[in-house]
Amino acid sequence: MPFDAFLLERLAHHWNTRWQDVELSAAWADKTHVIFQGWHKNSHEKVFILLAFTPGLARIHETHHRFELPKATHPLFTRFLPLTVDAVFTPAFDRILWLKVHWTDDWGQPSYGYLVIELTGHITNLIILDAEYKILEALRHFQDKNHQRVIRPGQHYQAPPPLPNACQTHQLSDISPLIRKLVPEPGQWPLEAFCRQYTTSTLPFVYLHHDEVEDLWVFPLPGWQSELVENPDEILDNLFFEKEQERLRINLQQQLVAYWKDRVQHLRTKLAETEESQQEDVEKWKDEGDLWLAYQYQFKNHQELTIPSFADPSRLVTLVLPEDKTPAEMAEQCYRLYKKAKSRVAASSRLAEILREELTHAEQSLNLAQQNHPISYYRDQLKQVASPTRSKQLENQPFRRFVSTGGFDIFVGRNREENQELTMRRARPDDLWFHVKQAPGSHVVLFSGKRQPNLEDLLDAAHLAAYYSPAKHSSTVAVDYTKRKFVRKRPHADMGQVLYEREKTLYVTPDPERLRRLGATPDKLID
Repeated sequence: MPFDAFLLERLAHHWNTRWQDVELSAAWADKTHVIFQGWHKNSHEKVFILLAFTPGLARIHETHHRFELPKATHPLFTRFLPLTVDAVFTPAFDRILWLKVHWTDDWGQPSYGYLVIELTGHITNLIILDAEYKILEALRHFQDKNHQRVIRPGQHYQAPPPLPNACQTHQLSDISPLIRKLVPEPGQWPLEAFCRQYTTSTLPFVYLHHDEVEDLWVFPLPGWQSELVENPDEILDNLFFEKEQERLRINLQQQLVAYWKDRVQHLRTKLAETEESQQEDVEKWKDEGDLWLAYQYQFKNHQELTIPSFADPSRLVTLVLPEDKTPAEMAEQCYRLYKKAKSRVAASSRLAEILREELTHAEQSLNLAQQNHPISYYRDQLKQVASPTRSKQLENQPFRRFVSTGGFDIFVGRNREENQELTMRRARPDDLWFHVKQAPGSHVVLFSGKRQPNLEDLLDAAHLAAYYSPAKHSSTVAVDYTKRKFVRKRPHADMGQVLYEREKTLYVTPDPERLRRLGATPDKLID
């Protein structure tokens, strides 16, 4: 999929008109996707802009598809939204898109800056700059190996080196490798005609299709059927969504195939061991026990005796009598070992039958997994083969669970055992721990990790700490909170009793509406 610098530059011209004065009011994000929700101030038309940082599928375009993203606005954008797009451009020949934007700061004053979307290199990123090109925030903080390019708040933004432009170097080798791959013969590529249209900014959007392969670029390609399109976003959205879905399907298929391959290998190894144990010589213990009884009187003058076996007279058996044992005791020991070995072989036979059935099922499941199925099939199968213990733990979560305004998990202990488990074992060092001040109550943990929750998230957790304490009917409740790493168990105290430091205090008045939204009130309790 050639989402290269030529296509992005042409899209920037298109979006500079389409996104003019679009107000971005919300943003949702996960590890690889960011979706902005906006609307045109004049037409009030909703716009959803997708930024995808998936390796190999990095792009930006409008979307009508829905992705499984957190419902709350990503904390990175909370202080900047809503913001209005003033212009869209690409200052250099590269896969880097700039959006000139403005927003209102905390004091009600207009602020101006840029959204920089980097789709180039191995680290794709979304960076927010002020008007002086100083970094305010970034989705990913990093610095290169030579420390020449640092992406962190407070640093001056420095763009990566631009790509060579084939229309300036006049070298076909500087065309994107993805484009060169689509052209069957390099000599068929009309570089001069392409560059003339590029120089005059008249490159169109061209929908390409050939042998059930579809694509979008800014120039017809030899050997491909071409159609001019007016709405490139719709084409890009559908093409990339199908490609992502296919990649997801393949990934899930590989997971399922890997599981069944491991399962088949494990069962084959286990079956081989079981069949080997079935070959154990059980009768030798009975034979040896019989020999001890038959020759027990000859051990009065001997501690060791070599005699022929009853089962096979040609085989000699050496019996050695320990000093603290009698021949009768040795016979009893041999019969006991014979009984155990016989039971072991019988159990191995039963186990071998079970293993053969399981192996047959696993091989059939492996063959099915290697065939093409919808995504839903692989998801269902992976759920079925997931660890039963893990699934049971997730289903029978021992704590009350809530979700804050910002999308963070909040867990509340029900008793002192759960308080101990939640605080000392489940919470991570940077999670926030809440408890009513100088009073008994449930331990509450806001699972924020290293992310910075906003005030509403803190108030949600504080309300839960107040609600699950004897102070819930008070007009004002003081709730202390600190990072989990500053909480420790009180020495020689009962379970659940702790000491903490570096705390801050929130004073909350229990709000029934907030508790109802969280699901803490009895009619909507989430257990």
